[in-house]
Amino acid sequence: MVEVKGFEGLRHPDPATFCTKPYDVISEKEAEELRKNPDSVIHIILPEENGDKYKKAKAAFEKFRHRMIKDEPSIYLYEEGNEEFRQRGFILCVSLQDYEEGRIKKHEETREKPLQDRIKHIEATKANTGLVWTIFRKNDDIKAIMDEVMKGQPIVDFQKYGYRHRLWKISDDTIIQKIKVVFKPLHLYIADGHHRIAAAWHYWKKHGNGEAKYVMIFAASDDEVRILPYNRVIRKIERKDFIDELKKEFEVEEMESIEEPKKHEIQMYYKGKWWRLLPKEIPDGIVESLDVSILQNKVLEPILGIKDVRKDPNIFFVGGNVSREEYEKLVDEKGNAAVFYLHPTSIEELEAVADANKNMPPKSTWFDPKLLTGLVFHELE
Repeated sequence: MVEVKGFEGLRHPDPATFCTKPYDVISEKEAEELRKNPDSVIHIILPEENGDKYKKAKAAFEKFRHRMIKDEPSIYLYEEGNEEFRQRGFILCVSLQDYEEGRIKKHEETREKPLQDRIKHIEATKANTGLVWTIFRKNDDIKAIMDEVMKGQPIVDFQKYGYRHRLWKISDDTIIQKIKVVFKPLHLYIADGHHRIAAAWHYWKKHGNGEAKYVMIFAASDDEVRILPYNRVIRKIERKDFIDELKKEFEVEEMESIEEPKKHEIQMYYKGKWWRLLPKEIPDGIVESLDVSILQNKVLEPILGIKDVRKDPNIFFVGGNVSREEYEKLVDEKGNAAVFYLHPTSIEELEAVADANKNMPPKSTWFDPKLLTGLVFHELE
C-alpha cells in the first residue's frame, strides 16, 4: 500500500539553461564550468566549497525561488530519450511512512558522510531539489495512463546531454486520483537516491508531518529503465603471479575478439590485452552470486587486498557509458594497471536483493541515462 500524491511544484522558466546532471555524478571540473552560468541549478545542488556551502545553497535557492513558476498541486510525467533509448516515469510525492515501513525498498546501505551532507542540504533549502529514482514492476494500468497523458502537449521540451527531455503536467484531479489508485497496491524499489530519501526521512522525523512527510520521487516501470555495468579500474598491481592467482578460481583466456560479457563472465584489460575470466564455481546466494560480488570476493579482496572499495585508493569506478577505447586508454595512456569490465546487474537481481532485505556491494549499478536535476522542486514548508 503506497501513498502517492501531487504537489505544488516549483519550476524554472528556462529549464534547458537551469538543469544539470545529478549532483553526485558531476565532477569538480564540470562544476567549475557550470558555475560560470548564473542561471544554473549547480549553485543550489553543488555550491562552491569555500565558506558555508549550505548557506550558499539556501541563498541560491531563495534567489531562484522568487523567479520560478509555482504550479497548482500536480503530478508530472517526465520522458528522457533519443533514437536508441527512452525512459519515462511519474514525478510525484510518496509518503515517507512507506519508506519507513519497507514498502519503498532499498538495496544498499547509506554512508554517514554523504548522508549528513544531504541532511544539511535539505535543512538549508527546506526542499527536495533532486529526484529519488524508483522503479515498480511492469504495470499495464500505469502504462495506459502514461500513454494517455503523452497525447497532450508537454510543458517542457528541450535537448540536453544527448537526450530529448519532455515534461507533462497533470493537474486534473480525476487523473491524479487514477494514479493514486494504481500505485496504492505496489511496492517501489529505489534505483538511485538512497541518501536523498534517507535525508528526507530524517527531516520528516525532526520536523513532524505536513509536507515534510512526503518526498519527491521519479517512478518508472522496471521494463523502461536501463542498467549499464559499473566497472572497476585498478591503479596498481604489484603481484608478478597475478594471472596465476586468477587461474586458481577462474578459467582465464585471452580474448580473440571483443564482445559484451555474458552473465558470470568477467572481462579484464591488463598488459595491453583483453582477458576473459570464467568462475570455476558460482556461489549460492542472491548477493553472493552477483558478478560484482564474485569479483570482490575472488579477486579484489583476496588477491589485491582491496577490502573496502569505497575507501581504498587503489580502485575507482567508471560507468558503462564509456567506450572500450576509453577503458584501454585508462591503462595504456594513464598509467593504471587494469580494468575489470562486467556484465550489468539486472533489474530482476536488484528487485530480488531488495525483496530479501539484503544489500548489494557498493557500485553495483549504473542507471543510464541519468535523470536531470532542476526540472521541478518540492518545497517542504
